[in-house]
Amino acid sequence: MKTLNRMFIATALVATSVHAFAEVTWDAVKKKIADGKSYSVEYKYDGPKGKQKIDYRTVVPDHIRSELKESDDQAKVGAVVVYDASWKQVRVKTGGGIIPRNLDHADVKDSALIKPVFTLILDQVGAGNKPTVTAEGEKTRFEFKTGSGRYTIWARANGDISKTERIDSSAKGKEVRDFGPVQWNNNPSTGF
Repeated sequence: MKTLNRMFIATALVATSVHAFAEVTWDAVKKKIADGKSYSVEYKYDGPKGKQKIDYRTVVPDHIRSELKESDDQAKVGAVVVYDASWKQVRVKTGGGIIPRNLDHADVKDSALIKPVFTLILDQVGAGNKPTVTAEGEKTRFEFKTGSGRYTIWARANGDISKTERIDSSAKGKEVRDFGPVQWNNNPSTGF
């Protein structure tokens, strides 16, 4: 009877510990992004463009609003960048007014200012790239080898990306994004 009780307790512990690892698949993460028609998220960026905290909103794929909440360059705090595909440019609102920027401007090209941030991440990883997967408590880590570096993505059990780390010669150094909770399909305001 003692052996049976010990086996029952051991089975219960194993079953409990399995649920503690909230592993999610890469396909589930990609599907969540593909199914998102709009979203808003606050995230911290640390990379070649400095340290920033951004309030980010998009109606996929043609409307994006980024507001700089914090920055190591205090002059940029409060700047709002709005992209509307029909304008064929972005508009930056600062204390000095509204400044237009072409889509091929160095600060705009290939950025989350004109492409939804999660779509940009998937593009940077590469469509057919298969990750190495590691469960880390309530998150799952996906590691990718890219052409000239590596890309690591952490996702929550619900499929939301919580953090990315890109080390790539094209990124000109290490680039990290820490994402807060994502509000999906909330049709956020993307204007000034």
